[in-house]
Amino acid sequence: MNDNNDPWKRLVDAAKKEPRDEQPEPTAQISVTTLRESVHALLLALTWRKWSVLAALLASVIFLIFFLLRDDPPTPEPIIPSEPPAAPETP
Repeated sequence: MNDNNDPWKRLVDAAKKEPRDEQPEPTAQISVTTLRESVHALLLALTWRKWSVLAALLASVIFLIFFLLRDDPPTPEPIIPSEPPAAPETP
């Protein structure tokens, strides 16, 4: 068995070494163009959301207007008469 590839041996060797106090270099660098593109994408998403909310509200208002202004057909007369027929009086 190769002792150099043994993970436990590498772990013990790493624990024996002195810890490094160096700070790692940041890998992500912020550029102006990247920042501008991300802000542009955010504003575009917010604008589309705002317009879609306004369109939904407008559609709701139009629906309510048509619903309230529609012509209701006249109510049909009831099948069962409201007054019972008068029975002839017997003399």
